[in-house]
Amino acid sequence: MRILKCLYIVFSLVLVLSCNSKTHQTETSLNTQSEDTKLITSKDIEGLRFTDYFLSADSKKTVADWGKYQELSLQTDFLKKGDLSFFTSKKDTLKTFLIKFKKEVPKPINTNVVQSRITVLETNLLKLNSLLNLDNISKAEKLKTIKDFLVAMSNLNLQINKKLELDSHNIQKPF
Repeated sequence: MRILKCLYIVFSLVLVLSCNSKTHQTETSLNTQSEDTKLITSKDIEGLRFTDYFLSADSKKTVADWGKYQELSLQTDFLKKGDLSFFTSKKDTLKTFLIKFKKEVPKPINTNVVQSRITVLETNLLKLNSLLNLDNISKAEKLKTIKDFLVAMSNLNLQINKKLELDSHNIQKPF
């Protein structure tokens, strides 16, 4: 009887320990899978559907000396390739960047329409920064915010193009 009790205790211990290690392995694999599903890749960003406007030749000349626009354009290209580092930086850094971005707008395009597009871009950039720095936000929500930012950047490009296109037409008003 004593041997039977010892075998029962040993068997119970082995059973409890084996169940615990399986649970731990399952939790570890689930955590790894959930991290992989939240990781945003360039393929995820390429899958976003929106109309992407690029600057015309005249617009490129006008913004050539606008250093902060060039930097943002470069960072947007990195974003499209899956590099989120600029957009996950500290909020104070982004706010300083945006202040300089708005101050340096070239005079030919510094109109209310372009300023409103810059404000929309600023809002989307700060929202993107906030959501990318939170762990409990779903991948779908982060991708939607990335898309919103890319659309805002595209619309800024469109407004710059339209402003310069309108300026190139010498329409004289009758007296």
